[in-house]
Amino acid sequence: MSRKIDRHLQFPFSLDMRPYLSSSIVRKRFGNRIFSFEGEETDVSTEFEVFAVVTHSGMLESGHYVTYLRLRNQWYKCDDAWITEVDEDVVRASQCYLIFYVQKVFYHKGSDDLGCQPLSPLADPFIPIAGCC
Repeated sequence: MSRKIDRHLQFPFSLDMRPYLSSSIVRKRFGNRIFSFEGEETDVSTEFEVFAVVTHSGMLESGHYVTYLRLRNQWYKCDDAWITEVDEDVVRASQCYLIFYVQKVFYHKGSDDLGCQPLSPLADPFIPIAGCC
């Protein structure tokens, strides 16, 4: 029998994936130089941050989905046709169903326009889509 697990889950809003990369594991075990020396700048960012959280209310077979979306340090609640500003505390208190992380190098919070500009000149810009909620 299938059943929905209704449980609050705490999750980090910022996440460094470096310890979980195969290159870090190999370097730790064997001391081999895989990419860069400690402290060297690299093109690959291992830091991620939350940019969207999907929640589900209701039963396993039916219910309602709501998405919380972050754009330039402001969180928005996307609930069908209604989009409203919310505090980060509301997002942290929600029962998450899906969490979406994006590399910090691709999502620059300080951008003045709607298209977030990448920090790396080699990367394509991340442009939020209006209908993503």
